[in-house]
Formats: sequence, C-alpha cells, structure tokens
Amino acid sequence: MSIDFQVHWFSITIWKNMKEGLEIWQQHFENYLGPMIPSGRGGKGFQMFFTALLGSKLYARPIGQQGVSETYFNIELPGSACEALPPKLIQAFLLEVEKLEKANMTRLDFAWDGVAFTPHDVKLAVEARQFRSHLRRKTLFYGVEPLETKEDGTKGTTSLRVGSLSSERLLRVYDKRGPVRIEMMMRAKRANAVARDVLTKDHSEWPETAIKHLRDYIDFQDEKATLLGWWQQFVQSTARARMQVTDAREKELKKMTEWLMAKVSSTYSVVIDVLGPDLMLAMLRYGRKHRGHRFDAILELSKTKEGQIDE
Repeated sequence: MSIDFQVHWFSITIWKNMKEGLEIWQQHFENYLGPMIPSGRGGKGFQMFFTALLGSKLYARPIGQQGVSETYFNIELPGSACEALPPKLIQAFLLEVEKLEKANMTRLDFAWDGVAFTPHDVKLAVEARQFRSHLRRKTLFYGVEPLETKEDGTKGTTSLRVGSLSSERLLRVYDKRGPVRIEMMMRAKRANAVARDVLTKDHSEWPETAIKHLRDYIDFQDEKATLLGWWQQFVQSTARARMQVTDAREKELKKMTEWLMAKVSSTYSVVIDVLGPDLMLAMLRYGRKHRGHRFDAILELSKTKEGQIDE
C-alpha cells in the first residue's frame, strides 16, 4: 500500500482587519470552500466569527482591541477543509503570506496514511524507551475500541497519542480510517517555522520535507541508535531537518540575563550582603515602576506572576 501525505490542519493569524480578512478568504479559498457566513456570535477571544464549508472558520475583531490600530484575524481550516484544497493553492497562499509584514501560523498538522506499522508497534517502542525525543513516558495514551466501526466498515479501532495536548508538538497514530495514519500536530512558533519551510516548496517536495521535521520531533530506534525496522521503512533515507526554533523574545531575554551576570552580579552581591535583602525588593519596585513599555514583548513570555517576588 502506498503512503499518502496531506496537510491535515491549518490555522493562521494575520495582522489585518476583518474586511481585509474576508477579502483574503474570497481571493484564495472561496472557490473551494464557499463564502464566509457570519455566525452572529463570537468565540476564541474574538467578537465575531464566520463559517464556510467543511468546518472552515474566520475569527475577527479580537476582544479588547476596540480603538487600537493593531488588529488581526484568524483563519482555521480543519482536516476535511484542507483535503478539499489543491496543494498548489496552499503553496500560493503561503508564498503570499511570506510577503506580509506580520502573519503567524498558529497550528499545522501533517498526516501520512497507509503506513506499515500500527499504534501497538509505537506503544511497544515507547514503553521500551526505544525512541529519541524530548518526550516522557507519562505522555503516552493508548486506547482500543473493539466495537467501534472504522470508515472501511470493519470493527475495532486502536489509537495512540504521544505528547501533551498543551505542548508545541505531539504525535498521533490510529486506524479509524482503515489504513493506519500517523499525524504530527504543531503549534505556535514551531508550526510557523515548519509551514514556511515545507508549504512554500513545490508540493512534490512536501512529503519528504515533512518527514524531516517529523524526525526532528521523534525517531524510533534501539539502544545503538539504529532505527527500528518499521520506522526505517517509513522514513527511508530522509534525514532530519535539524531546525532550531528560537523565539526572538527568548533570545533577547537570554542576552539581558548574560549581561546581568557578567556586568552586575558581583557589585549587586556586595551591596545586598552589606545593606540586606530589603534593597532587592526596593529595586524591584523601582524597576517595575520605571521600565515603561519597551519590555512588554519580553514580559509576554510569562502570562502569570509565578516565580516573581511579590511586592
């Protein structure tokens, strides 16, 4: 059985207003997924959302953005909608996105149908620690439904998930469609970087380039780092992409931390040792009061105050 590759989920945020968002939809997607129809309500942090065929959605007018010049919208295309789009259209859209001043992919799923291994094969490899990844064993979820009907009419389904639903990447393997499918889901900066690397290429290159990124996430191998037979059969000779994805805010915070350690820490330790820890709290209060808005982007790295010292 040949392996079929496809884009299985696609979600992108573009920093333009609602009118421009609807125009972008009409230009690129309406011929295949129909016009966007107002739902009459909001959702997912937006005042309005529109729906088109096969579960397609466009979210607009973010809550809390009234009167603010910077606004954005989000287009969400689930699996069935992606299947209805020609690969060349997706490529053309991503090439247009590359020209925009501000646009980020927020979710991207890849799927391979007809692989020669099963969810149980993956389960055994994970339990035996026969993999290379950042994963932990406790992120394995495995389920068998003997009475559930597959799409091909046969009884009994098996599914496996490796990775947390809140993480940047996770893996699914299941046979509900009949042939076994493996999916990789990506979010945030990883989705954005991989989309720009894979989907801007000619669609004939997508399957191999996507496997490179799948191998960045996980490989199934023995203690000698030799790929397991069924995994080797799937990835063939495709190498890893070895893509390093670093947020600009994280890089800037790292530079600030290194500067503090190199230039300030010695003097700071002397002052605190002589005058006591109360000075540390006074410096925090003073710094928070006078730092202005130039550090707002870095402060977004943490949405809570966990780890901060209370005033």
